[in-house]
Amino acid sequence: MRITLLAVAVAAAVASRPDVRLLETPASSDSGFYSLAASPTGRVYLSWVESAAGGAHALKFATLGAGRWSAPRTIASGTNWFVNWADHPSVAAFGDTLMAHWLVHNEERSGTYGYRVRIAASRDGGERWTPVFEAGAGNVADYTGFVSFLAESHGGIAAYLTPPETPGTAAPHEHTADHVMTLRAVAFGADGTRAADTLIDPDTCTCCNTATAETDVGPVIVYRDHLPGEVRDIAIVRRVDGHWTAPRPVFNDHWTINACPTNGPAIAARGKQVVVAWFTAANDRPRLKLAFSNDAGAQFAAPLIVDDARPVGWPQTVLLEDGSAVVSWLTTTADGAGEFRVRRVWRDGRIGMPVVVATTTSGRSAGQPQMVRTVGSLVVAWRQDGRVRTALLPIPAR
Repeated sequence: MRITLLAVAVAAAVASRPDVRLLETPASSDSGFYSLAASPTGRVYLSWVESAAGGAHALKFATLGAGRWSAPRTIASGTNWFVNWADHPSVAAFGDTLMAHWLVHNEERSGTYGYRVRIAASRDGGERWTPVFEAGAGNVADYTGFVSFLAESHGGIAAYLTPPETPGTAAPHEHTADHVMTLRAVAFGADGTRAADTLIDPDTCTCCNTATAETDVGPVIVYRDHLPGEVRDIAIVRRVDGHWTAPRPVFNDHWTINACPTNGPAIAARGKQVVVAWFTAANDRPRLKLAFSNDAGAQFAAPLIVDDARPVGWPQTVLLEDGSAVVSWLTTTADGAGEFRVRRVWRDGRIGMPVVVATTTSGRSAGQPQMVRTVGSLVVAWRQDGRVRTALLPIPAR
């Protein structure tokens, strides 16, 4: 009864905002570790993790059609998974092939971590899944994860963070914490078979999510880099003429922090137009920023400030036909509550009014709020009262 009353309360709170339409989500009352993805054709996928019998966990997904979610399907389940609010599973569509990833503990692990990433493919709409890639099987106290998928015309890539291939390999920049992670990208064919696995950056921030997008020039990846002096700003790499470029900063915030903030960037692209959103607390000033590029990410204009009051971060962004962007993020109100917000931003510096999607917690129990675009509207997801919630809302006009 308590769960039912909570669900009614949440529905009433969201429904009181006429521009936010709550969707009945197929996730159970004990769900989290969620992700949204939109295919190049506009189909939207929701994935999440639920508790299963015998202490196991199950990764499930559903597709959105005609304003409602399909019945959930189970991708995989296991008793030895690493389940975490920040490094969560996901689903993506590479043409007719569905791809999914989740995290599995290694038998020889020591401590909390010691896990690897497992990627599986389905050629029949999600009925059967076949493992196609694993990385990090040798991790004992370290981890491999923070995957972001990107569909291309003939397959796709998965960017991920992992320790150096040779343990103890010196990094080019000193880590006071003596913890080094690298950025890699594994390519897949249209049927989900592995093609190549490439080292892109030998020294990155250790536990911030990666994000990917496709431009007319080629794919791009954004992530939080690690520079001398424990500077951890957002960097971009681009695949041009078949080769990955050297990392370049989206903007030099000069955020110096001897720890990973667990707060990665978001990216979207249309043609040669690119937008990146990110959180920084440089100079002890929390800010949510957004920057535009008109040359496929080679250069970025000066960033715009989306929120400089009490942002928590974890942004998502989409790029619209007129070149403007919509960004979503989590922030904290004056009384300490969390708010999941969206806001439209124009290239000329105009910033629209924020729209409050939902009130939730401002901490890790909320997970990382998600946003993707579908035809004529946005699909958003967040976690509230122990359950994954979703809604449709129109693209903000101003």
